[in-house]
Amino acid sequence: MQTIRPATRNKILLAAEAQFCRFGPKKTSMEEIAEKAGLSRATLYLHFPSKPELYKTLLRRVTENFIQETEMLISENRPAPVKFRQLVELTASTFSENPLLLAALTEDQNFSLTRYAEPVMNDYREQILGAISRILLQGVEEQSVREINVEVTAYLLYELGTRLLVKALNGSSDFPLKTTLDAMDSIVAMGIINQETKEESL
Repeated sequence: MQTIRPATRNKILLAAEAQFCRFGPKKTSMEEIAEKAGLSRATLYLHFPSKPELYKTLLRRVTENFIQETEMLISENRPAPVKFRQLVELTASTFSENPLLLAALTEDQNFSLTRYAEPVMNDYREQILGAISRILLQGVEEQSVREINVEVTAYLLYELGTRLLVKALNGSSDFPLKTTLDAMDSIVAMGIINQETKEESL
């Protein structure tokens, strides 16, 4: 009887990612993934019983890796405004390097399985909202951020940042990503920074 091996599982995920990014999950068959991985169909189905299950596992692995990086960023001893900018830059880097993740975020019908991506991306959204809230709470405590409604502010920053990111990565933005991020810093972030603290530091 065959056993499930982590190395084989990883090989399958890498092959699936390559095929999904090139052709889209809807136009990729399990047989093509097995061939790409250099494995038999029996071995593939032993590790993943269906294409949706394989797709969800791949997508969840990407989001969980990103969340781990986010947690490491938050744990560092840095001011909240610096952490927030680093989180935005990390997010931009992650999505630009993972087209499958971007397709799931934008619900691209050709390069995502929306029905199966939805629960994974909902989990991702909740965790990122939580991360933003923790950064804002730190800012309030260290007085780099004024007293605000943290939950609502986190929601606004997430939604605005996500929209800017998507437009920049799909080529529909009128400006480069760095330009829009700098503008977001000056317009949005400056509106929550404690002005008294800022004046005292001058």
